[in-house]
Amino acid sequence: MTKRFWSCALITLLSAGVSAGFSLAGLLGPGREDSFARYAASRSVALLLTVLIAMGIRSRMAIVFLGITMTFVQAFDGVIGALAHDPSKTYGPFAFAVLNALAVVWLLRGEASRPNEPAKS
Repeated sequence: MTKRFWSCALITLLSAGVSAGFSLAGLLGPGREDSFARYAASRSVALLLTVLIAMGIRSRMAIVFLGITMTFVQAFDGVIGALAHDPSKTYGPFAFAVLNALAVVWLLRGEASRPNEPAKS
């Protein structure tokens, strides 16, 4: 596997891990009885497990789509943080969104530069 694949995969894994960690922390804290916190945690953990599976089977396209998904998740989290006027919940997610987007673009450009090779999933 290429450096581009593993860079994108690790950034996506870190993004999904942070997202799952915060949603689980919210679930275990005062949001314990909040059904929305439970839904958020279940989806965040599912995304994290899916990233791990994609890395395990070394699927470039799965990592691309999960990277795009985490870019949107983090960007939306950044918007929520901005609406709450909380800089720590704004800049961190936006930074992850930008890093994930750049990693996905870098991985896709690596694939485009080798058009004669058969695609590997």
